[in-house]
Amino acid sequence: MTSHWLLLTPEGARFPLERKLSIVGSAQSGDIVLPGCQGAEVQLLRRPDHVVAEPLVKGVAVDGRPAPPGIPVELVEKTEIRLSNGTVLRLDRPRIEPRLPVEPVLEAVDALLEADDPSTSLPRLLEFAGAFLDADGGILLEGEEGDRLVASWPMGKDVSPSRSAVQASLAKGGAILWSESATEGEALAGPSLRRSDIRSILCAPIRSSDSMTPLGCLYLHRTGREDSFSSSDLTAFDRLLSTIARVLGAARRHLEDRRALDSLSGPAPGMLAFSPNILATIAQAKKFASATVPLLVLGETGTGKERLAQMVHSVSPRAQGPFVAINCAAIPESLMESELFGHEKGAFTGATSERAGLFESARGGTLFLDEIGELAPQLQAALLRALQEKTIRRVGSSREIAVDVRIVAATHRDLESLVREGRFRQDLLFRLNVASVRLPPLRDRSEDILPMARVFAQKAAREFEMPFPGLSRAAEKALLRHSWPGNVRELENCLQRALLLSGGERIQPDHLGLPEAVAAMGTLAEIREAAERAAVESAMTKSGGNLTQAGSILGIDRKVLRDLLRRLGMYESSLES
Repeated sequence: MTSHWLLLTPEGARFPLERKLSIVGSAQSGDIVLPGCQGAEVQLLRRPDHVVAEPLVKGVAVDGRPAPPGIPVELVEKTEIRLSNGTVLRLDRPRIEPRLPVEPVLEAVDALLEADDPSTSLPRLLEFAGAFLDADGGILLEGEEGDRLVASWPMGKDVSPSRSAVQASLAKGGAILWSESATEGEALAGPSLRRSDIRSILCAPIRSSDSMTPLGCLYLHRTGREDSFSSSDLTAFDRLLSTIARVLGAARRHLEDRRALDSLSGPAPGMLAFSPNILATIAQAKKFASATVPLLVLGETGTGKERLAQMVHSVSPRAQGPFVAINCAAIPESLMESELFGHEKGAFTGATSERAGLFESARGGTLFLDEIGELAPQLQAALLRALQEKTIRRVGSSREIAVDVRIVAATHRDLESLVREGRFRQDLLFRLNVASVRLPPLRDRSEDILPMARVFAQKAAREFEMPFPGLSRAAEKALLRHSWPGNVRELENCLQRALLLSGGERIQPDHLGLPEAVAAMGTLAEIREAAERAAVESAMTKSGGNLTQAGSILGIDRKVLRDLLRRLGMYESSLES
């Protein structure tokens, strides 16, 4: 942040102190010309933190006290100077917010978005922050406690951080300023800092906008210099960290979406898979894909058993053949035999023509029998015969038809228990269970929940022709806390409903309809921040980005709103709107 000294008149005239030494007076004797002056009235010497005034005539007063000619007087912000002709001037020092340099910021953003892990690009941000804030050195510390050194700047320079400063910034949860003089920030203390000639420190936790857990700390210092970091530098540092947090959040979401898309077209086509247990299941299923033996897929309802079957088919030698699926629980027993094996004309009432069954339709490919545990006992015998003989008979025919079909069966039931109860043939189980895999439930695949949720929401947005601005942090917490008894199917339905309820706005916990939604709103501080953010966003939208009008809507003045925007990390976007 930079500032300029100004002289202001009651009428609103502004005279910047552009020169180091300025003289206030008449046109003939001064460079700051005021009407009514007979000559040079006062000489002003500009310093970094104050202005020195030296009256040149009698009758000049400073803050109501006479100031004799030739005797310097130190002036600070809001000091009033009354000239000999009665003209009153007030010294002001308006702050000017610096804009972050565009090119280095864009380079840092590109590095974060292109990285396989955004946190690996943080050393680039250390270098940028050090140069931007004119630091003499800095380090990047990793971990929630900031206890692991990742990088130092300049490269190769040995920088030992103040552990007290690091701990103080982590405890505060934001940027801190420590300086040799307590007039700006907290006073420095400790023999190690004095030995290193460190005069001031800026330190702040680095976190992503989508997580409250710090990734580490950014630490900068100045050594052996009179110009220590100031409160203006602290504000700029805080703004920089706010920008980094938003970029990190966007980079992480971008990475998750990119991995999700890669997963859909990658080694397990059609399946989103990042967690170790589902990846192990997929690897095992792919080993079985090249064989022609039956495959039994086990798992709870909604875990994606049919998608796994499709994946196995797509990577098998039968990939060019058909993939035919049937849910054994959805077809009445009286029709199931005809569905599987076909029938001849006149085989039963209503059979007006011959019809090929699913075994024939799937010839050369894969037949997926979902919910195999619901198959009636007499059909279990017919299926066993088809698997053993590799031939079928249509209903109403004695002719044997050869079929070349790979069977993939699936169930959420415990088939061994059904065998013990006499409800499932043991010999059929032996025939189906030559190779088997078990899909883990979604509650054991937490790494997959948010990428899946975004993909499902984006898919629903295309179907409903609605925008999808994203998931709020509180909504993400609610999704991660839910146990998902309905697994992937429940998650997809949940996101479809949430998108409709959101009306095209960012999805919030109450849109999800989950019992954990209220608990997921987090701590009181997080709830308050979410409420403030929603209120500010609404006011800014209604006012068209006008800070004064938005403040009026919220019942606060412009300065308070500006501070609130900075704290919420929304200030830069408000300037662009």
